[in-house]
Amino acid sequence: MWWWLAAMELLRPSWAPRLSALLVLALLPRGALGNCGAPPRLSFAELRDEFKTQTNFTVGTTVRYSCRSGYQKVPGESPTLTCENESVWSEPKEFCRGKSCGHPGDLANGKVHITDLLFGSSVTFSCDEGFRLVGQKTSQCVIDGTGVTWSHEIPLCEKIPCLPPPEIDNGKYLGDPNSHYTYGSTVTYSCNAVPRGTDSFSLIGEASIHCTSDEEQNGVWSGEPPECKVVKCSNVEVKNGRKQSGFGPSYTYKDAITFGCDADYFLVGSNVIICQANGSWTPAIPTCEEIPPSVCGTPPFSNGKIFPSKPRYVTGDRITLTCEANYVLSDGAKSMTVHCKENNVWDPPVQTCQHVCPDLLIPHGTVKSGAKLLYVVGDHVTIECSTFHAMHGEPNIQCTDEFQWKPAIPECKLRVYIIIIIIIVIVIGAILAVWMYKKFFSQKGTYETDENGKEACILNVKVPDENEASALKN
Repeated sequence: MWWWLAAMELLRPSWAPRLSALLVLALLPRGALGNCGAPPRLSFAELRDEFKTQTNFTVGTTVRYSCRSGYQKVPGESPTLTCENESVWSEPKEFCRGKSCGHPGDLANGKVHITDLLFGSSVTFSCDEGFRLVGQKTSQCVIDGTGVTWSHEIPLCEKIPCLPPPEIDNGKYLGDPNSHYTYGSTVTYSCNAVPRGTDSFSLIGEASIHCTSDEEQNGVWSGEPPECKVVKCSNVEVKNGRKQSGFGPSYTYKDAITFGCDADYFLVGSNVIICQANGSWTPAIPTCEEIPPSVCGTPPFSNGKIFPSKPRYVTGDRITLTCEANYVLSDGAKSMTVHCKENNVWDPPVQTCQHVCPDLLIPHGTVKSGAKLLYVVGDHVTIECSTFHAMHGEPNIQCTDEFQWKPAIPECKLRVYIIIIIIIVIVIGAILAVWMYKKFFSQKGTYETDENGKEACILNVKVPDENEASALKN
């Protein structure tokens, strides 16, 4: 009921003038209710002096801006704002744009990373691997008088230096001690020679170290230098066995001995042991045990693996012998299976693994001369490509000491004109297929059903009448 009382109160004679005034104000446009306040502050421009002290602006007033330092006027854009009818300022456009500092320049042995070149932007610098930055890592486009410039000069990328390599007792490294060592430099150590009849020094560790860098881009050597010291390993004998290589009698670092067992004995352990830096043998020294009639020992098999691997096998056991990469058996196979017979006899006899060059498997090519089942160091072959194929590479190659073919094995690829002919044939075939489809399979027709319920496709082919037929004849 309160709203009814309020309405009656407004209708009293004393409220009539007030109500009329409210209605008039409500019908006026928004701009008639007041002025605009202070113009907005822009990041790229500032009000001209004549407008800075004003706080109220009537509708329709236009104010002008000037570009701030570091900015320049955009051609065609007016640097003004207007107080509009709604007592709000017009939407400001970007009539001032940052000035360009220009490209800072190239960085020798490094890179310049740029996202923008305008006032306020930054560029960063980085050096290539093996170089470090001397100077500021970043530079910013800043104000310089009436223009803009980069805050820092382009830095330098200097080769990371290393201190001279460490000296070692009883040894030296190749090179001038006064040389300048930088990233990538390598030095190789060797032990001093000794008079004849005295124990020689052995180089323990990696012979070469190289200059590299740490996380702070400081030059450091890749590892500790090696040591030069006298290493002696004892002369060992295996009961019921014999040395097959490494006869001694004195042994030093990395010397090796290969053992075999006498007849009717089999080897337990590794057949090869190596002298270590601490004067011990690794693996453990093997033993030779008597072979019972029903037992076979592990067959000697270098450069390959035995599966399953056990110190002894009984009659009937089968094992698979597989050569390592770039090794094959005497017959050219990669592996063989043998079984244990009585009295330590393997059947068939165990073959050896020979180091060979990779097989010559050349698609669309053959070995013209020098073809063999296995290729060893020094073998020469000549390659030729089949018809329609061209050779990419050298036809004459050789198996080198590294057991690789040099020059590299060539490739046989289709000749260019053959490829073009194939493409033309495919295109012509596609065009013919489309033409045949349109000619014979895309006719419009209707389906009709005969008295037996069978459907038949009736083509809508137009037959010329008599007049048309005679016209065609003429």
